[in-house]
Amino acid sequence: MKDVNTLGGRLNEVLFMKGMSAAELSRKVSIEAGYISKILNNKIKKPHKNMRKIAESLDVSYEWLMTGKEVSGGYEKLHDIESLVNSEFQKIGTFETDMPISKFEKIIYHDDSINIVTTRKLGGGLYLFRREGDIIELYREDNFLTMSWHPDSPKKTDSPIGKVISRINREHINDKKIEFIKN
Repeated sequence: MKDVNTLGGRLNEVLFMKGMSAAELSRKVSIEAGYISKILNNKIKKPHKNMRKIAESLDVSYEWLMTGKEVSGGYEKLHDIESLVNSEFQKIGTFETDMPISKFEKIIYHDDSINIVTTRKLGGGLYLFRREGDIIELYREDNFLTMSWHPDSPKKTDSPIGKVISRINREHINDKKIEFIKN
């Protein structure tokens, strides 16, 4: 977990959670890489220029990115973790993070990893599907004229869970940040 007490720390945390590099952010928002670097390293005392654009592109609250707090005074730090249990999605634990997670995102535990999954974004990337009581991973590759799936295409009976926007392996999560329900 990065230091979220500074703007640079919060931005670093969001980039880590989204699996995005500073260079990718720079290209996405059309801002010079040097400016992004200065923000990440807290070299600009009160950066406001382009911060709304950065927050929107990362799908995080502008207020949280700038101050570490939501306008309402607090956001959820504890998020439910779901997984398939006996072919049904159930809460299996909780995950604590200082980064706000959108209401359009779910946290799915699969393959010994926390997956932050969204149903709002499409395009190429890793997707989770529900197939015959199990979770499968399929990678969607978009080219200019075609779209393909790997290792195979979704079946008509597969139910999409969403696109993985961030994956954190269990070994990289502080044990105090994740708690599983004991049976």
